[in-house]
Amino acid sequence: MAQSKGTRGGGENINGDARSAERRNRFGGRRSSDRLLAVITEGTSIPTFVIDKNHRIVYWNRAMERLTGITSRQVLTGEIPLWKPFYHKKRPCLADLLVSGASDDEMVSFYPSGTKKLPASHENGARETIDFFPALGDEGTWMRCTAALLKGPDGDIFGAVETLEDITDRIHAEEALKKSEALLISILHGSPIPTFVIGTDHRIIYWNRALEELSHIRASDVKGTQDQWKAFYDHSRPCMADILVDGEVENLSVWYKDKFVKSKLIDEAYEGTDFFPALGERGKWLRFTAAVLRDDRGTQLGALETLEDITARIAAEEALKASEKRYRRLSITDGLTKLFNSRHFYHQLRSEMDRANRYHHNLSILFFDIDDFKQFNDAYGHLEGDEVLVRLAKVATRCLRKTDSAYRFGGEEFTAMLPETDGPAALLIADRIRSEFRGERFFPRDGDVVQVTVSIGVAQMVFGETLASLIKRADANMYRAKTLGKDRVFFE
Repeated sequence: MAQSKGTRGGGENINGDARSAERRNRFGGRRSSDRLLAVITEGTSIPTFVIDKNHRIVYWNRAMERLTGITSRQVLTGEIPLWKPFYHKKRPCLADLLVSGASDDEMVSFYPSGTKKLPASHENGARETIDFFPALGDEGTWMRCTAALLKGPDGDIFGAVETLEDITDRIHAEEALKKSEALLISILHGSPIPTFVIGTDHRIIYWNRALEELSHIRASDVKGTQDQWKAFYDHSRPCMADILVDGEVENLSVWYKDKFVKSKLIDEAYEGTDFFPALGERGKWLRFTAAVLRDDRGTQLGALETLEDITARIAAEEALKASEKRYRRLSITDGLTKLFNSRHFYHQLRSEMDRANRYHHNLSILFFDIDDFKQFNDAYGHLEGDEVLVRLAKVATRCLRKTDSAYRFGGEEFTAMLPETDGPAALLIADRIRSEFRGERFFPRDGDVVQVTVSIGVAQMVFGETLASLIKRADANMYRAKTLGKDRVFFE
């Protein structure tokens, strides 16, 4: 970039003298006010030039020399025209348009971004605009241009002054910011994760496409409103993002009970899972995360909330739990009688014996076996025999209390567990089972009416005895009942 030559011996400033001489020629020795203007213009660090009413350059200060690399001599003598430092082809500058009295339409034809009238512009027609100077610098330069008319005491226009400010860095920064914001919006808008953003006034700033799909609410219908709740609830209430914007974290438990946790990944963020009955036709399960948004200085800007539809996953988990429960039930249930099986009996008896020993509570068990069941099976077949087993299971279930439980031990043998029950009380329950079963009637063949009986052994747990010992005593008492004539209960 060319610079002014500076001074030589004797303090003579060649360029300065040229500028002074040229100004005198241009203005024909105007008053001292013009000389003051020249001094101010020359001393400022703001690139400034002045043209007369004939569009000839009369001032071109040092800041303009530094900006353009063109000396005042070159422009004051007309060697280089005014447009040349800035544009690739001839055209007027803002100062030219003011001197010509150009209309707004004419100005827009040269400055498409428009020009802005400045305060007090009715006096000097001052205008401001931003324009790109393609010829200035290696890759062009963005400039803020400010121009105003120069008038004499009588109001006659004798020229115009224009100042320039290099704003290239700011323009590039703004463009980079716009691209960054556009990219962020594009990412958010294209994200498959339903997302909304609210400001500190709780008004919706952003509502992406995924959330439109989830909520069936268009962004255009809610943007700028405080209606984020309408997507999730049938009445007005705060979303998690609203609570965080207000800084009232303690209120999360009021609205979400125990359905939320603090995020392990992000500060000032919380996660939750809840069922939203107003979302969709049958409601939806959502996992949601909300976080406070702050700028680089820590100033709160609002809050962001993302949502994930986990309805299908919850349904699958519940189906899996139900399936596991069903299979577990099947694994401990006898398929024919629907009573618990012997495996579950051992598991439960061990648990009940531990509890009874620990708290010194009573526990009794019953062992019962259908009398002469083999003969019945041989005479009428296994299908009729199965009916006997099923009927005994129903009688036992009917006679037991809610705290008791019945089991098919194997074949025609059954057992029952009676917590908090001593031997005499268990004896009464056992006799009720025996008596009710004796009253059952079976019709295995046309014309045949058969009565089937059961023998029951009762045993009360002795504190400290083993599981095998208790079962052995109950089983022995059952066989003792059979040897005493069957259809009876025995307890010893």
